[in-house]
Amino acid sequence: MSLGRKLKGYLQLMRPHNLVAVVITTSIGWLTVSALHKTHEVLNPIYPVLTVALVAAGGYVINDYFDVEVDKVNKAYRPIPSGVVGRGEALVLSLALGAAGVALSLTSGPYTFVFAAFSAALTYLYSYRIKEWGFAGNLVVAFEGAASIIYGGLASAEYVGSLTYATSSLLPALYAFLLLLGREIVKTIEDYKADELRNVKSLPRVYGVKAAAYVASLLLACVVAISALPYLMGYGIPYLALTAGTDLILMYSIRELMKLPRTEDPEVEAGKLRSVLKVAIFLGSLAFLVDLLVKLLSYKG
Repeated sequence: MSLGRKLKGYLQLMRPHNLVAVVITTSIGWLTVSALHKTHEVLNPIYPVLTVALVAAGGYVINDYFDVEVDKVNKAYRPIPSGVVGRGEALVLSLALGAAGVALSLTSGPYTFVFAAFSAALTYLYSYRIKEWGFAGNLVVAFEGAASIIYGGLASAEYVGSLTYATSSLLPALYAFLLLLGREIVKTIEDYKADELRNVKSLPRVYGVKAAAYVASLLLACVVAISALPYLMGYGIPYLALTAGTDLILMYSIRELMKLPRTEDPEVEAGKLRSVLKVAIFLGSLAFLVDLLVKLLSYKG
């Protein structure tokens, strides 16, 4: 096997396209300190971003490591079941990425290191066992997404010597957590049959598609309900304009979720909604990112 094909397999395992989201969310956390608190001494954002990206990449690889039997049936083209990357190689790659990310977190300080180590351990435990616990797995995925925002804020706050600044990252983290959790539950409806193979006790499998759709709708409605809070607490017009688009997408998604249990193929419809919610997540992240960048540039100017 050529070296190029092997390296391509490693990259596929690390899912570089998903790491773009990690860069955005971690940057949001970093910006909540540097922009909202107008700190003169700031941590270079490359350190927290690279830390989270390495840990996340390691998490993606270990996920494929543990999912190899299911992937042999559903995704035989993936690097491990196709034989492009050996299972042992994937394990070494995952551990190396995770360890490098956690070690890099020491650039900020001990609190940031502990948070990074905890988040990394949770990521590995998720792939090993927690994902099979249904809703608990959904909570972990949503937490990890929100944790990247908190990590960016914590790393920057500890570096400048004021840990209380990290609390500014909690509001965008809450927004992200609720939105990601709602999307995760929609995904469990889409993955209903696949989860049967792994005996995952997901919400739709335990309580039915209707109950899962209602829970997802409630979570998305909570995102809409709190979307004005950041504006009331200091975010500006750029945030308000972009989050208005997010709210429209979420209200559309809620309407479709209410109809979903009555459709002929809820799994297919849930798959479509999951893609729609990807746009909402991107736009919601952009709302915080753009507004904070405008504040930072105004402050620096």
